[in-house]
Amino acid sequence: MAEIQVHSNVPSARFVLPSDRQYLPHRHVWARLEDGIASVGISAALGEMLWFAPEVEFWAVGEVGVGDTLATVQGRSGRTVAIVAPVAGSIAGLNELLPRAPHALLAQPYGGGWVARIAPACWERDRCELVGAREYRRRLDEQLPLGREFCFGGALLPSPLAATG
Repeated sequence: MAEIQVHSNVPSARFVLPSDRQYLPHRHVWARLEDGIASVGISAALGEMLWFAPEVEFWAVGEVGVGDTLATVQGRSGRTVAIVAPVAGSIAGLNELLPRAPHALLAQPYGGGWVARIAPACWERDRCELVGAREYRRRLDEQLPLGREFCFGGALLPSPLAATG
């Protein structure tokens, strides 16, 4: 798995971002097409918003659209993180390891911690909204200095306190 080399003084330097994946930058998920099936997972950067062993709750069944919630996980400060589909299509599989070993999301975000496999309805169309590792890193470097809430807000579900307050 190739990765982009970065200078250690940039905010995103602590994150591995394999260049063989496409990223949905505002939702911090990746997709990698292999034999007509897109494996999907969270970026190492989004792992910063999760507890060490977050509880994973799957939501996806059948067909999904871009941005549909595949799963939710417990985030820091009691916030819930939504893991969304970066491509539309049919669910080909969910990672059965995650309910038993949710730490795989953090320890192996690009390997055993994948979330779902999707048979894309139109990969070429959906890929237009995705960016490569270099562009995703550039966006992280712009947003991380502004704070976690700003950078990862697109992946966070609204806080229950915000809804009642």
